[in-house]
Amino acid sequence: MSLFMSLVGMVVLIAIAVLLSDNRKAINIRTVAGAFAIQFALGAFVLYVPWGQEILRSFSDAVSSVINYGNDGTSFLFGGLVSDKMFEVFGGGGFIFAFRVLPTLIFFSALISVLYYLGVMQWVIKILGGGLQKALGTSRAESMSAAANIFVGQTEAPLVVRPFVPKMTQSELFAVMCGGLASIAGGVLAGYASMGVPIEYLVAASFMAAPGGLLFAKIINQKQTSQ
Repeated sequence: MSLFMSLVGMVVLIAIAVLLSDNRKAINIRTVAGAFAIQFALGAFVLYVPWGQEILRSFSDAVSSVINYGNDGTSFLFGGLVSDKMFEVFGGGGFIFAFRVLPTLIFFSALISVLYYLGVMQWVIKILGGGLQKALGTSRAESMSAAANIFVGQTEAPLVVRPFVPKMTQSELFAVMCGGLASIAGGVLAGYASMGVPIEYLVAASFMAAPGGLLFAKIINQKQTSQ
């Protein structure tokens, strides 16, 4: 039943996007079908295929280890304020967001910034963005921005394609914004994980959001004029 409801949900969401499209005749079937296929394949691979589950588990464990380093620093800084004894004293009020989650957000965001400085993130984004560009036929700028949104937020991702922004069409700008709203920053992902959300689902959703954002962007906005 849950699978049926999921399929109905996908059909309804795509139908709504088509209704909102500014030019239904100009919708690129290759881009839309390709983005949906990539998103569906990613989800099926990491959630139902044993090999994919193992890859997702290994990646999630690595992310969890990094988050734990941040938690160790938080414990050193705030001591008993982030210990489980707070729950014994205050019950549900023992979870203090400012002490348990915000430091993790800051730590993970700083780590991403360091990886950008070292050039690691640019290398990863070029590979993922190039793959999306070839598979979907989207432009280099919007593909790289979608890939960047896997790791950073909607504020930082456009900086990756900053040289292209002045010449981008309205459709490309919409794809950049849509990709940012479809995903969460790495720091926010770490924050959700600190609040108890299963990290493997957060990681899977982050990667699936890249083609998903392009899918809806290319259905809704087809305008090719520069802004």
